[in-house]
Amino acid sequence: MRKGIYILPNSLTMCGMFAGFYAILAALRGDYVPAAWAIMIAVVFDGLDGWIARLTNSTTRFGIELDSLSDLVSFGVAPAVILYKWSLLKFGRIGWAAAFLFVACGALRLARYN
Repeated sequence: MRKGIYILPNSLTMCGMFAGFYAILAALRGDYVPAAWAIMIAVVFDGLDGWIARLTNSTTRFGIELDSLSDLVSFGVAPAVILYKWSLLKFGRIGWAAAFLFVACGALRLARYN
């Protein structure tokens, strides 16, 4: 790992995390289309942060861990909340468990490959 300008890639990672957080808030309001768009925006930021980090020679262990946390929010928790509010809520605890299983699998996958 090399160190260079680390603020830019980490800022992009935080923008992606913000998009995931916004997706959660939008889903809780029942605004599923904006929530889905927010996840797509998170995809863009997720692609940019690593590319910029490599381009500027600023890959760090901190950045790798921050990226995984951002991925968990944007691609684990946010989709699970959207799915739960959109179609699993009517199944009660089973729906809640299914949504949590999605989050847990995402967390385990990210932990495995860090």
